[in-house]
Amino acid sequence: GNFDHGHKCDIALEEIIRTLNTVTEQKTLCTELTVMDIFAASKNTTEKETFCRAATVLRQFYSHHEKDTRCLGATAQQFHSHKQLIRSLKRLDRNLCSLAGLNSCPVKEANQST
Repeated sequence: GNFDHGHKCDIALEEIIRTLNTVTEQKTLCTELTVMDIFAASKNTTEKETFCRAATVLRQFYSHHEKDTRCLGATAQQFHSHKQLIRSLKRLDRNLCSLAGLNSCPVKEANQST
């Protein structure tokens, strides 16, 4: 694509990869949610738009789960893991928005997946 892959981008991508590895290793009761399908984009979708869509999906996910009473009623260890997961997702969201070069990213499509 036309995305500029400079030093700042490399750092953000490294942090995104680390965060994704950490999040996928964590097993919590609070990691399932139906979200917009970010990969159902048309061929004309730019890399920035894809990063933006991914950030929006993450924001929907962690915003929902920050208030999820099922998660908040978990044991102390489960709740600690849940808080770490939310923190990791927020960091991932921040890095994706940075790569997109935008502060907010609207998602227009209504495709759903789990």
